[in-house]
Order: sequence, then structure tokens, then C-alpha cells
Amino acid sequence: MIRTIILGYLKYQPMTGYDLKQNLDHSISHFWHAHHSQIYTTLRKMEEEGLVTSEIIPQNGSPDRRVYTITPAGRKEVEDWLNQPMTTASTIKEEFLVRIFFSAERDPQEVIAELILQRKLHEEKLHVYLQLQEHLQNKIQKEFPQLARDVTFWLSTLRMGMRFEKMYMEWLDETLNEIQRLNEQK
Repeated sequence: MIRTIILGYLKYQPMTGYDLKQNLDHSISHFWHAHHSQIYTTLRKMEEEGLVTSEIIPQNGSPDRRVYTITPAGRKEVEDWLNQPMTTASTIKEEFLVRIFFSAERDPQEVIAELILQRKLHEEKLHVYLQLQEHLQNKIQKEFPQLARDVTFWLSTLRMGMRFEKMYMEWLDETLNEIQRLNEQK
């Protein structure tokens, strides 16, 4: 998947690995994340395969920049992927759900504290998404009208992220109440 994401971003403009990571962190991180090492490893492999090319840009007083550009083969790969319909539902990989699944023997107060912390973290994430929504609607759409169609799709995925956070907080509240009831029954 990281290949497709990189190619998708490079369709917009040439970027460094750092630029790609920053764009990913400020746009699709509500549903996909990647580490710097994944991005750089994938870029090198994609360059070997002819999906991207790179150019070293010298800088005065700073390390040189390696800027990657999508090739016609890279463009074809991402377009082929986009044109292939998805016929299965995506699965969820959620580490916190695994922790809760196996938490029956943990100290209930520790579980309650962790649920409260997770709720706070999800509230913060929702707040970030709301700020991003405002940024997309009030800045990007107005300053870059050529991206209006893209912004429509970006906002659609962002709304899903916001709904997920609201649903997750609702689930945390329900679980917190259930664990507190269990704890009171002891």
C-alpha cells in the first residue's frame, strides 16, 4: 500500500522523502501511517523498478535534497490500482482492542485509567481533524481552486476519520461504564 500512497502523492508534484512523510502525516494519517524508514526504503525500490526517478538538488549550508518524480510507469501503476474495484471489506487492526480483549485479569483501576487516557487521546485527534477540515475548506480550496475536486475527496475521507473518532469515544464511554459496573460488583 505504501507504494500506491507514494505514487499518489507524486502525481501532484515531485517531492523528497521528507516531503512525502509530512504530506502523509498532515492528510491521510487518520487512516494510514508510515514510518520514515518505510518511505525511503520503498522509494529506493521503486526507483530500481522504474516507477520513480530522483534528482539530487545541492543546497548551501544544508544536506542535499533528493527529489523524486513519478515516471509514466509509476503513473500507470497507481491508475491501474485506482481503476481496479475493491471487492472485499477492509479489516481493522487496532492494538488497543487487543489489549482490552485480554484485560479481564488486569487491575480494573488500571483498565479504567487507560480507557480514560484513550478517550482523551481520541478527543485530541478529533480536534486535529476538525482543524484540518477548516484548513482544507478555508485555505486550500480558496488558494488552490485547481484542487477543488481533490479537496472534495480529501474531505470525504476526513469526515470518515471524524466519525470514527466519535464512534471510538462512544465505545470507550460504554466500555468504561461496563468496567466500572464490574468493579463495583466485586
